[in-house]
Amino acid sequence: MKKYIYIISFIALFILPACDFMDEIPTEWHTPEAAFQLETTYERNINQGYAYIRNGYNRINGAFLDAATNDGTATMLNSNIHKLAQGFYNAQSPILNIWNNSYTGIRQTHFTEKYLKEVQLFLNGKTEKDVADIKKEGIAQMWALRALYEFDLLQHYGGYVIIDSYMEISDPRFNTLERSSFETCVNNIVTLCDSAALYLPVKHANFGRMEKGTAMAIKAKTLLYAASALYNRSGNTNPLVGYVNASAVDIENRWKAAAAALNEVINLKNGAVNRYALHANYAALFNATPNQNNEYIVFYATAQGNGLERRQYPPTLSVTSGGGTVPSQQFVDAFTNADGSAYTRASGAAPTYTGRDPRFDMIVGYDGSNYGPRGTIYTRLGDGETNDGLNQVKDFSTITGYYLRKFLNTTINFSVASPGNTYHLFPFIRLADVLLMYAEAMTQAYGFESDPQGYGLTAKQALQMVRTRAGFNAATDQYLAGVTTKDAQLQKIYDERRIELAFEEARYFDLRRWMKTDELSEPIKGMRIDNNAGNLTYTEITVDNQRVFEEKMYFAPIPKNEILVFPALQQNPGW
Repeated sequence: MKKYIYIISFIALFILPACDFMDEIPTEWHTPEAAFQLETTYERNINQGYAYIRNGYNRINGAFLDAATNDGTATMLNSNIHKLAQGFYNAQSPILNIWNNSYTGIRQTHFTEKYLKEVQLFLNGKTEKDVADIKKEGIAQMWALRALYEFDLLQHYGGYVIIDSYMEISDPRFNTLERSSFETCVNNIVTLCDSAALYLPVKHANFGRMEKGTAMAIKAKTLLYAASALYNRSGNTNPLVGYVNASAVDIENRWKAAAAALNEVINLKNGAVNRYALHANYAALFNATPNQNNEYIVFYATAQGNGLERRQYPPTLSVTSGGGTVPSQQFVDAFTNADGSAYTRASGAAPTYTGRDPRFDMIVGYDGSNYGPRGTIYTRLGDGETNDGLNQVKDFSTITGYYLRKFLNTTINFSVASPGNTYHLFPFIRLADVLLMYAEAMTQAYGFESDPQGYGLTAKQALQMVRTRAGFNAATDQYLAGVTTKDAQLQKIYDERRIELAFEEARYFDLRRWMKTDELSEPIKGMRIDNNAGNLTYTEITVDNQRVFEEKMYFAPIPKNEILVFPALQQNPGW
């Protein structure tokens, strides 16, 4: 049987029999030509292209990636998330090994594209033009997926190896694989997205497929990253990790390009209405039934389940598990008051859990927090303590005094034989993210309250749209009171991203691209509550004082095994 190779496992050049892609039907065997020719099988290879989109839920040993920021930590004491946050990783053990997953996805997209182009497809009741259009759309889906996988490489590693076609094992290019410059990679992603957008529908009949707006959003986020501080450092001479000799004019133009691309996503029409809209309720946003959520643009979708609740519920609700990712005291203190004014807490003072940002109760589980049908949980120690109390059950009980409530569907009930299942869609880009990126790009390019291009939305208005949906009254919101300088305005946008996009893998990369990584070296704080006959005392505690961020950690290390196999691959600085 003829064997094929696509570029890279990158750990080794693994040879893939074409029939491996048909493992969904182990009793059948198809050559690629047959698989892409038959009406009953051709879509399976298209579907397989989506299999490598990462799931952000419980991503690292049961923890969210943002547990490696100052927003939280994990209850699992030996988890890789602690090693990541404390700097105990290297090129031999990189923890975030996105390299292989991304290239496996890229391999599949090239495989599918190649055979969609080459093999004649027979579909009942379809004209030759119908079949050609179906093929064009399938190929466009592969372009958009490839752009997504390449963006994941870009945000982790900077410049990466661009593979522009399907490659067989005899291809001599394997001997000369090198990383392209950051600039070239940005341009490649933009080209893929522009090409895909030409052939993708505004709204796909099948929920979760690549659409025009999906491609446009990946492009827009890529351009925002390209304009950010990390990639435009003065004096940078390494083209793999950013632009070389970026001038002020260059940077301004990059912010303008990002703003224009984000505006196109915001205003993309589906008939007479915008394709994307903010969901009416922030809490319901993360438990909305598929096809009833027009805010999500790029996301990971799974079949219904309850594993997220099993891991992230407090132990009394999870029954056999619990904990997972837990917010920090720093994150709790970052929420404003209910009127948008800054919340302040004196060092060592008791926290206030009422009268805060309306999203507070939707994101954080705290002492006395209500979990809807599941009731109230308590993290206090002493009289009335439960397994939800601080450090009560190793690896499951909170170690900060808080639990992550966001994303959880509290109709799931593990105290009965059939706890129930729910949909979980992990957002990588949603409209609120786009609006806040737009606010950032517009502020950088034109100012906080200017719209010289006539986009119809200023940075301030975009920011306020997100806050209004969160539950703030635009007429009385004090969030921007007295904020007049560009730096202060940008900081408000950054702070809003921290809350609105909490634990959606935004902050891990935001702090890097903004070069505000001092916050990644902060000791993680928590709150101990003791109950003595109804008298509560609050003590701020240090949970993790080993957080580390070094210069080299702006970019993840290329796995060492890849460097050994492909010595032309240049390692990232410091690794």
